[in-house]
Amino acid sequence: MPAQSNMEPMLELFCFETSQYLGQLEQSIINGEKTKYFSEAAIDEVFRIMHNIKSSAAMMHFPNISSLAHSMEDLFFFLREEKPQKVDYSTLSDLILSGV
Repeated sequence: MPAQSNMEPMLELFCFETSQYLGQLEQSIINGEKTKYFSEAAIDEVFRIMHNIKSSAAMMHFPNISSLAHSMEDLFFFLREEKPQKVDYSTLSDLILSGV
């Protein structure tokens, strides 16, 4: 039982930080959907948020959350590196928000 009580502060911190990240993520995605464009800064921000959530979830032994965050991170890595000309921002936004 002591091991579980030692994890409580870490779990609380994980929940708090992830909640903060998800709020930032939602705002970035909603802004991108409104403008039908994700700036380089917005793409970098989403990538960073998903990277942090992925890493934290892996550390907390939440593989499903980590895997989902990794997939979202990969999507924004693709957008950042490949700079595709045609992006359906509405579908992309819906996809990311459903992942949240």
